[in-house]
Amino acid sequence: MTEKIKKIAASKTFFFVFAFIIGFASVSGAFVYKTKKAEGYCTTTGGLYCFAGTITQVKYCCNGVKIKVSEPRDGTFLLTASSKVYMWWNVTKDQCVMGDANPGGVCKYGAKCAQTDQVDGIIRQIGTTLKGPPKGTCKGSMSGGAGI
Repeated sequence: MTEKIKKIAASKTFFFVFAFIIGFASVSGAFVYKTKKAEGYCTTTGGLYCFAGTITQVKYCCNGVKIKVSEPRDGTFLLTASSKVYMWWNVTKDQCVMGDANPGGVCKYGAKCAQTDQVDGIIRQIGTTLKGPPKGTCKGSMSGGAGI
Protein backbone atom coordinates (compact mmCIF):
# COMPACT_ATOMS: atom_id res chain seq x y z
CA MET A 1 0.00 0.00 0.00
CA THR A 2 2.75 2.49 0.88
CA GLU A 3 4.51 1.77 -2.40
CA LYS A 4 1.34 2.74 -4.30
CA ILE A 5 1.05 6.00 -2.33
CA LYS A 6 4.69 6.83 -3.04
CA LYS A 7 4.11 6.31 -6.77
CA ILE A 8 1.05 8.59 -6.75
CA ALA A 9 2.84 11.25 -4.71
CA ALA A 10 5.86 11.04 -6.99
CA SER A 11 3.74 11.39 -10.11
CA LYS A 12 1.82 14.39 -8.70
CA THR A 13 5.08 15.99 -7.66
CA PHE A 14 6.52 15.36 -11.09
CA PHE A 15 3.52 16.96 -12.79
CA PHE A 16 3.56 19.92 -10.39
CA VAL A 17 7.25 20.56 -11.01
CA PHE A 18 6.79 20.05 -14.74
CA ALA A 19 3.84 22.46 -14.83
CA PHE A 20 5.79 25.02 -12.79
CA ILE A 21 8.76 24.83 -15.17
CA ILE A 22 6.55 25.16 -18.25
CA GLY A 23 4.68 28.10 -16.70
CA PHE A 24 7.89 29.85 -15.71
CA ALA A 25 9.40 29.30 -19.16
CA SER A 26 6.27 30.65 -20.85
CA VAL A 27 6.14 33.81 -18.76
CA SER A 28 9.87 34.53 -18.87
CA GLY A 29 9.97 33.66 -22.57
CA ALA A 30 7.34 36.29 -23.30
CA PHE A 31 9.52 38.97 -21.69
CA VAL A 32 12.62 37.81 -23.56
CA TYR A 33 10.69 37.79 -26.84
CA LYS A 34 9.37 41.31 -26.25
CA THR A 35 12.85 42.59 -25.44
CA LYS A 36 14.33 41.08 -28.58
CA LYS A 37 11.44 42.35 -30.67
CA ALA A 38 11.92 45.88 -29.29
CA GLU A 39 15.65 45.78 -30.06
CA GLY A 40 14.98 44.84 -33.68
CA TYR A 41 12.18 47.37 -34.05
CA CYS A 42 12.77 50.33 -36.34
CA THR A 43 15.23 48.67 -38.65
CA THR A 44 15.10 48.74 -42.41
CA THR A 45 14.70 44.97 -42.54
CA GLY A 46 11.04 45.28 -41.55
CA GLY A 47 10.43 47.77 -44.35
CA LEU A 48 9.28 50.43 -41.87
CA TYR A 49 10.56 53.98 -41.58
CA CYS A 50 10.83 54.90 -37.90
CA PHE A 51 10.64 58.44 -36.63
CA ALA A 52 10.94 60.25 -33.31
CA GLY A 53 11.20 63.92 -32.43
CA THR A 54 9.21 67.13 -32.26
CA ILE A 55 6.49 68.04 -34.76
CA THR A 56 7.70 71.24 -36.42
CA GLN A 57 5.04 71.63 -39.11
CA VAL A 58 1.45 70.47 -39.70
CA LYS A 59 -0.24 70.72 -43.11
CA TYR A 60 -3.75 69.54 -43.89
CA CYS A 61 -4.12 67.45 -47.04
CA CYS A 62 -7.12 66.01 -48.86
CA ASN A 63 -5.97 62.51 -47.91
CA GLY A 64 -4.73 63.17 -44.36
CA VAL A 65 -2.41 65.39 -42.36
CA LYS A 66 1.23 65.93 -43.32
CA ILE A 67 3.56 66.37 -40.36
CA LYS A 68 7.21 67.26 -40.34
CA VAL A 69 9.20 65.69 -37.48
CA SER A 70 12.55 67.10 -36.34
CA GLU A 71 15.53 65.10 -35.08
CA PRO A 72 16.63 62.70 -33.65
CA ARG A 73 14.75 60.66 -36.33
CA ASP A 74 13.30 63.25 -38.66
CA GLY A 75 11.22 63.26 -41.82
CA THR A 76 7.84 64.17 -43.29
CA PHE A 77 4.95 61.78 -42.85
CA LEU A 78 1.30 61.48 -43.75
CA LEU A 79 -1.21 60.73 -41.01
CA THR A 80 -4.24 59.02 -42.60
CA ALA A 81 -7.52 57.54 -41.41
CA SER A 82 -5.86 54.12 -41.20
CA SER A 83 -3.04 55.36 -38.92
CA LYS A 84 -3.19 54.24 -35.28
CA VAL A 85 -2.75 57.19 -32.93
CA TYR A 86 -1.85 56.32 -29.35
CA MET A 87 -2.18 58.51 -26.29
CA TRP A 88 -2.56 61.37 -26.08
CA TRP A 89 -3.92 61.86 -29.62
CA ASN A 90 -2.16 65.22 -29.76
CA VAL A 91 -0.71 65.51 -33.25
CA THR A 92 -0.06 69.26 -33.22
CA LYS A 93 2.99 71.48 -33.57
CA ASP A 94 5.67 71.23 -30.84
CA GLN A 95 4.58 67.78 -29.60
CA CYS A 96 6.98 64.91 -29.03
CA VAL A 97 6.06 61.96 -31.22
CA MET A 98 7.44 58.60 -32.15
CA GLY A 99 6.20 55.87 -34.43
CA ASP A 100 6.70 54.08 -37.69
CA ALA A 101 5.57 54.51 -41.26
CA ASN A 102 5.40 52.56 -44.48
CA PRO A 103 7.79 54.15 -47.00
CA GLY A 104 6.50 56.46 -49.73
CA GLY A 105 3.28 58.40 -50.19
CA VAL A 106 2.00 61.82 -51.22
CA CYS A 107 0.01 64.62 -49.62
CA LYS A 108 -2.73 65.80 -52.00
CA TYR A 109 -3.86 69.40 -51.56
CA GLY A 110 -5.12 72.47 -53.39
CA ALA A 111 -8.09 72.93 -55.67
CA LYS A 112 -9.61 69.52 -56.39
CA CYS A 113 -6.61 67.93 -54.61
CA ALA A 114 -4.59 68.33 -57.81
CA GLN A 115 -1.27 69.32 -56.19
CA THR A 116 0.95 66.81 -54.41
CA ASP A 117 3.88 66.80 -51.97
CA GLN A 118 6.09 63.73 -51.52
CA VAL A 119 6.36 62.39 -47.96
CA ASP A 120 8.86 59.96 -46.50
CA GLY A 121 6.13 57.61 -45.36
CA ILE A 122 2.50 56.97 -44.47
CA ILE A 123 2.18 56.64 -40.71
CA ARG A 124 1.27 53.19 -39.48
CA GLN A 125 1.30 54.07 -35.78
CA ILE A 126 2.24 57.14 -33.75
CA GLY A 127 2.42 58.03 -30.08
CA THR A 128 2.28 61.57 -28.75
CA THR A 129 2.76 63.63 -25.60
CA LEU A 130 -0.17 65.01 -23.57
CA LYS A 131 0.89 68.63 -23.83
CA GLY A 132 3.82 70.53 -25.25
CA PRO A 133 7.11 69.36 -23.74
CA PRO A 134 9.73 71.67 -22.27
CA LYS A 135 12.03 72.88 -25.04
CA GLY A 136 14.58 70.27 -26.16
CA THR A 137 13.16 67.31 -24.24
CA CYS A 138 12.27 65.18 -27.23
CA LYS A 139 15.93 64.28 -27.70
CA GLY A 140 16.18 61.70 -24.93
CA SER A 141 14.72 63.17 -21.74
CA MET A 142 11.76 61.44 -20.13
CA SER A 143 10.42 64.77 -18.81
CA GLY A 144 8.69 65.50 -22.12
CA GLY A 145 6.33 62.57 -21.69
CA ALA A 146 7.24 60.59 -24.78
CA GLY A 147 10.70 59.56 -23.64
CA ILE A 148 12.12 59.58 -27.12
